[in-house]
Amino acid sequence: MAKWICHPLDNKDSRLVPVFRRKFKVRKAPEKAMLRLTAHGIYEAELNGVSMTENKFMPGLSSYYTRIQVQEYDVAALLKEGSNELRVTVGDGWWRWNNNFGYTLAVWGELRLLYDDGSEETLATDEGWEVGLGPVLRTDLQKGEVYDARTDSHGWQKAALCTEHTEGELIENQSVPVREKERFVGKPFRDSVGNLVIDFGQNLAGYVHMTLRGTKSGQTVHLRHGEGLDKDGRFSTANCDGGRAEFQEITYICKGAEVEEYTPHFAVFGFRYALVEGILSGDADFEAIAVYSDMEEVGNFKCSNPLINKLVENARWSQKGNFLDVPVDCPTRERNAWTGDAMIYCRTAAYFMDVRQFFKKWLCDQTIEQYASGKVGITFPSTSSVHNPEELKAVQAKDPAMALAGPTGDGNIGEDSVGWGDSAVWIPYQMVLMYGDAEFLEEHYETAKKWVEFSLRCMREQNPMYKDKPWYLNRDGDFIYDTRFHYGEWNEPLPPAPEVVALFAKGGTAADYVSHMAKYGKPEVATAYTKRSCDNLSHMAHILGKYEDAEHYAALSEKIKAAYDKYLIGPDGTIQPGHQAAYIRALALELVSEAKKPLVIAQLKKELEAADYHLNTGFLSTVYLLPALCDNGLVDEAFRILEQTTAPGWLHPITLGATTMLENWNGMDVFRDSFNHYSFGAVCQFLFEYAAGIRPSFDAPGFREFELRPVLGGSLTWAEASYRTQYGTIRSRWEREGKRFAYTCTVPEVTTAHLTLPDGSAKTLSAGSYRFEGVLRNRLFPAETIPSSRTKASVQGTIGS
Repeated sequence: MAKWICHPLDNKDSRLVPVFRRKFKVRKAPEKAMLRLTAHGIYEAELNGVSMTENKFMPGLSSYYTRIQVQEYDVAALLKEGSNELRVTVGDGWWRWNNNFGYTLAVWGELRLLYDDGSEETLATDEGWEVGLGPVLRTDLQKGEVYDARTDSHGWQKAALCTEHTEGELIENQSVPVREKERFVGKPFRDSVGNLVIDFGQNLAGYVHMTLRGTKSGQTVHLRHGEGLDKDGRFSTANCDGGRAEFQEITYICKGAEVEEYTPHFAVFGFRYALVEGILSGDADFEAIAVYSDMEEVGNFKCSNPLINKLVENARWSQKGNFLDVPVDCPTRERNAWTGDAMIYCRTAAYFMDVRQFFKKWLCDQTIEQYASGKVGITFPSTSSVHNPEELKAVQAKDPAMALAGPTGDGNIGEDSVGWGDSAVWIPYQMVLMYGDAEFLEEHYETAKKWVEFSLRCMREQNPMYKDKPWYLNRDGDFIYDTRFHYGEWNEPLPPAPEVVALFAKGGTAADYVSHMAKYGKPEVATAYTKRSCDNLSHMAHILGKYEDAEHYAALSEKIKAAYDKYLIGPDGTIQPGHQAAYIRALALELVSEAKKPLVIAQLKKELEAADYHLNTGFLSTVYLLPALCDNGLVDEAFRILEQTTAPGWLHPITLGATTMLENWNGMDVFRDSFNHYSFGAVCQFLFEYAAGIRPSFDAPGFREFELRPVLGGSLTWAEASYRTQYGTIRSRWEREGKRFAYTCTVPEVTTAHLTLPDGSAKTLSAGSYRFEGVLRNRLFPAETIPSSRTKASVQGTIGS
């Protein structure tokens, strides 16, 4: 039986990068040879000097104390009769990053040889293995890597048994493989202070492959990776390094050769630029390699506005840069798998790539890490909170904010937040909608239900801050969620609330902020999202045949809606604090009565006009902004906001050279925060579903049936999208020239499309390709029709017939 083994001298202080080896003999070529392997850390393995896989950062990130993935390799072709050697090198990875899970790196594996005579042999990790050190001297996913090319593996000694947190269940691999993908040749230049900087032209997550010429033994080449140049044109990481002294660095010590090459092994960075020291540009070539979960690309959108096309590419690249085994917020500073970001973006992600298995694996860890109360962590598996109990005590002693947190019990007050915890409901719901895969519901329904029940219990709590509010006086307090801490409309491009400014002016800390905000809650946001989750859970229950649950949560949704409409929407349609987000949320999540809807829309129009048709939404409502405007008769306003090129807006960073989505709407103007944050790329859902008109059907999920409902607007003279479903590729394209309008679409085999043209006429289409033409009376409505045609069979008809 295989055992966990480690280097006997590896610990919190030494932080060794161990190389494990086992020499063995094979009496004859086996018929089959399977190697199963995993690690505390991330590993690279080779058999007889040959790497066994192109996959990177194995075994991936999971809730290690509960489950750890094992990869399996067919290595028969790499074996030879006689002597063989298996080597495994282990780097810190997520296990020892921030000492999050443990202090010691370890490996577990077994090689099973099956012969044609029915006999078999098994070589398992145990004290019979050797362990030494190699050329990787130090490694950290974020800080970087130190590599001494002069050094061969050395210091071989007997491996020790590892006893540190070996309780995690070994499970078969569920991760989408992480692999090296696109490559970008760097262009050297000197920044404003004379530093040698390499520009790769694309912000990405990955690392740099170096080719060095004419080096001397002991010569040191140093790279520091960053996302931008500051306002003075100087290379800087100040926007994303969080003040860290060591950040995204490679130190390579040359062996001295005519040509030597190096690619990092156990580090990954977010960057577009690299600052180079220790070698002249003429003596080296640099190539950036993008690294991400290797998911098939399935969708694309294009239109007549090149800035919008660049927006689509930027969103796609932010997805690539942040979907590395788990969906992290950014590949630089935090690298945490924030639930709120993923919830906002998951449907958009499915239009770009096949993310079914990616989210299926990640959601399993959410279920595992859910608290007994039903609370859901804001990140999972967290890489900034500390799972390692010993390390947690040390961190809590230094950081008051971390003193609010713990790996067991019921989390901390910062993890009560709606919009983040609601990911437990929203993501499985969206995955079913996009893929028709009921397994998402079967596996995660109870997780979703526990979260909703937690939110409803919190909603029934009474907040003394609001004791004189009418919802308490009228005994409706059970349906207004006015307690607990909530992040709310995070990164809203508006000044912070006066009380928050005052708190920090007095020297308040992050812990003080969380405690302060928890006293007041966010009644409008929390009530709205709890209503939405009740809606979603009801629908999920109906799909699973849990009809009592379906009726129960549908009824709760109606009660919450009635309370929201009665107490949080004023008689003139105002919703405090009077920002765009509140009005958009109320409309998009169907919280407004028909009587008040015109009033709410009128107030929203005032907000749009006051903002000169710029968005003022943050994380939670930006995804709803443009769809809600179109659905409520404000098409012109939606496209005007979409095509804004000044801040705040989606296109402004593109005019400044952005190649990915930004964390903040004005991030490049003030050189702050992440330049690669995918969440605001959720606007691409609008482009697929409204500008091109491809929409999933809630009644027939997975695109067995779907809607085609293009919306014309703005400066666009054409728009098109394609999306490859499990049944085939859906295509939708419209174009207009003068008053003439044409629409073409393709409906895959065995599917049905429900087409609604801009004049409101509707048709049901079976498999085939179609074209419709008409004349526009104005920007939107065809007044005359021309016969349509179906490519597979001749069909005569008109729009609206």
